[in-house]
Amino acid sequence: MKLAATDFDGTFAPHRQPVPASNIEAVAKWQAAGHKFGICTGRGLSLIEFELKKYPALHPDYLVCNNGAVVVNAKREFLASLCFPADTLRGLLELPIVRQTKNPMRLLTETDMYLLDTGSTIEFGLVIPMETLSFAEAEAMEKVVQISMRCESVEEAEAVTAEVTKTYPDLIGNINRNYIDFNLKEANKRDGLRRLLKVTGWQPEETLFIGDDQNDLPAVKYFHGYTVETAEPFMKEAATKVYSSVGDMLLAHL
Repeated sequence: MKLAATDFDGTFAPHRQPVPASNIEAVAKWQAAGHKFGICTGRGLSLIEFELKKYPALHPDYLVCNNGAVVVNAKREFLASLCFPADTLRGLLELPIVRQTKNPMRLLTETDMYLLDTGSTIEFGLVIPMETLSFAEAEAMEKVVQISMRCESVEEAEAVTAEVTKTYPDLIGNINRNYIDFNLKEANKRDGLRRLLKVTGWQPEETLFIGDDQNDLPAVKYFHGYTVETAEPFMKEAATKVYSSVGDMLLAHL
């Protein structure tokens, strides 16, 4: 048995485009051959489920969500979850660079997603009905696994991440273009996959990972993984091989 893991946005689904039918067909062939397939994403469980409903023929064997903070199996049973300690959540949301921002922000629990009331009129770019929380309400939430922010540029995302992690070294800023996902430091796609393998007891003869941006880099390096042609140059330099699509990668390893 082999195990394949793909980033979703920009990799399995090209940016702002639907998942190509050829990718879904390749997944079906992959699973029919007895291999495991899953999605490793910065999206929370509710958001990736919202997207997967568009593709009824697609049945991942597992999901690694929130950059590795949440891991579920095919039945959507929780296998792992890394939640913010209450004092860390409160402190993060009270940092001036976070509290005074006008950037759109979201709070994600293990199962749900909420908007934070920052006064921003900018959309995240992903439309799904969400309740809006005040900062006070957000600080009182339980089982929070991620705080996400959309910045105006990659440079701003990197600057905000540097300031937050300087104050809270137990946090990591998983950056994907101009978006930041703040998670506990142990939450990344590499370690999310490692937790999946430990909990399930799966021992694949080969683990294939493919992604396209900074939050995929630790997994690409660890698993000697792959990237797609639309990825940034630094990803192509780190990857073992560049494929035109996830489907092509799967078919090449059948």
